[in-house]
Amino acid sequence: MPWPTGVSEFRPQEGLKATISGLGSVQARLGGVLAAHGARKPMLVCGSHVSRSKAFDKVLAAMDGQPVVFDGVRPHTPVEAVQAGAALAREEHVDALVAVGGSSAVDCGKGIARLLVSGVTDVASLTPLDFGHFDMTGQVRADALPFLSVTTTLSFAEFLPFWGARHAAIGRKLPYADDGSVIRTVFLDGSVAEHTPDEVWAETGVKALDDTIASFCRAGEPDPFRDPIDVSAMAALSRSLPLSLGEDRAAERQQVLTAVWMTKFALPRLARHVIGAWFSTAARHALGGTYELAHGIGSCVALPVALRAHAQATHARQLELAQALDWPVGDPPLGPGLARLLDSLGVPTSLQRVGIDINGLDAVVDHIIAEAPQLGSRAELRELCAQLW
Repeated sequence: MPWPTGVSEFRPQEGLKATISGLGSVQARLGGVLAAHGARKPMLVCGSHVSRSKAFDKVLAAMDGQPVVFDGVRPHTPVEAVQAGAALAREEHVDALVAVGGSSAVDCGKGIARLLVSGVTDVASLTPLDFGHFDMTGQVRADALPFLSVTTTLSFAEFLPFWGARHAAIGRKLPYADDGSVIRTVFLDGSVAEHTPDEVWAETGVKALDDTIASFCRAGEPDPFRDPIDVSAMAALSRSLPLSLGEDRAAERQQVLTAVWMTKFALPRLARHVIGAWFSTAARHALGGTYELAHGIGSCVALPVALRAHAQATHARQLELAQALDWPVGDPPLGPGLARLLDSLGVPTSLQRVGIDINGLDAVVDHIIAEAPQLGSRAELRELCAQLW
């Protein structure tokens, strides 16, 4: 039975005004949200491909008047793109931002807002965060900008209170805090997301599953409050993701968007929650920084390795999840079910399949050690990373 898709979530203490989930919600409500904020000159933030897409046309049609358009977003959000967008926004006296696309558009939009509100002109003037050691809440500033995200992928950057920008000189993408600079409204609309290419949709769906598996498996013990939500969402995601590929799949994509939202919905936890390093998270960051590889592909390649790498510490939780999802159990417990899902999606499962040479192995290892040294010794990480090829 399809889930209801008219969900609104209100968390103003985290700068999240509302999550609007439903077919046609962009056309019905986007203009009204901008009007409620008193926005007179919004700026659309997207990449050049999105600016020529049907998704962009739908967002543009939902806005009153002709907004400023910045279509200079590039994969992995180079600092130069953030700075160029902020310069245009200042020049045009922009008073709201609407990001259309995936994580790069959302991160670029939040980076633009941070530069505008802070009054600085370059990202180098900001202090980067340390992955895994920053506050996920934070207060909204009085001069925060309205920031609307119209998501076209399953990256989930629109819900996170930080953003990343790639520094080419060091080959790394560094995280930065929103610092209360945005009041976020998130649109999850399958009628917009149906125009996303299948391969991008599938790969970012695996990334969403990767994040949820990591959260579930790293939990210190079963949580009677959180676990049923995560299991239900992961079951719906793994079931609906293959069905959402192809043309005219707006309703199916709405189901997937809602499932991913459920995996990130902030709920109280009754059990101890251990937030530790996870191999595929660090690996996809390293691959993105080193090769500019899309994070979705990084998860497709690295999640099977992560399940093996963390098998001893997470065996009981992996087994519990495999049984709850009705996946075949193997060694590691989630391995066979994940392999079956990845095969049904037709996503790449090795770096060799996407044309990346193993000569960059040591650079990937260096990047992982810099982000998450607790994952193992250099020799251990080198052995794990070799399995990505």
